[in-house]
Amino acid sequence: MKKLLLVLSIFMSIQAFAVNMQSIRGNFGFVELGDSYSKMQDVLGHPESSYEHTIRDARGRAHPTITYKYKVDNSYYAITVVDGNIYKIDWER
Repeated sequence: MKKLLLVLSIFMSIQAFAVNMQSIRGNFGFVELGDSYSKMQDVLGHPESSYEHTIRDARGRAHPTITYKYKVDNSYYAITVVDGNIYKIDWER
């Protein structure tokens, strides 16, 4: 029983790391998936940090991306931008 509880707690902690979001509210409006990088900058301001990496599409082609880290209302978000548009928003717990 203890092993089962341990496995369940580990699984739940892994699940709680990041949650995909459709949009995020900043001081000057909302940004959502598909919005431009410039709108993200207007709504959320400058990020705390950023890093460049690549992701692959369904055909295996590499696309250069930049992930920006923001802190909004004591919550941390990672926003991934591909080809100048928001591709993914993760809420990091």
